[in-house]
Amino acid sequence: MIIATTWLCLAFILCAMGWFINRRLVLLTLPISCLVAAAALWVPTGSPRFTTPPQGDYAVVGAKIVVDKAIYVLLDAGDVPTFYVLPYSTAAANQLQDALDAGNGDGVSAHIKRGRNDEGVSFDGPPPVSRNVEKRPETPAFQ
Repeated sequence: MIIATTWLCLAFILCAMGWFINRRLVLLTLPISCLVAAAALWVPTGSPRFTTPPQGDYAVVGAKIVVDKAIYVLLDAGDVPTFYVLPYSTAAANQLQDALDAGNGDGVSAHIKRGRNDEGVSFDGPPPVSRNVEKRPETPAFQ
């Protein structure tokens, strides 16, 4: 809401400047100034993208699950990580939580698929520990 209000105010200011500078170019400056204002606010704010991520494999840098609302994830494809809001589904939330629990936050990956039957997001983490590790008793520091 704040970003939309700021964008609207900035668009009005730019249009007013265009009106007073050259009234003949108002028809051209109005759409251009609105697009420039939207791009200037949308790109650097850190707000989540309203678009879906492109198809591919991503590393999950961070995630937050809000039940029955959305899944907020920071995805890294090798360049700059991007913040996305994914639609909530119980299956995707369970997959993400299981992957985060198994990997302690490290090594979680997201696979974005597009197509007629393969559409959706799946999360994967490292396999759980399957064997018991021998533990040595610690020696006391003081006796």
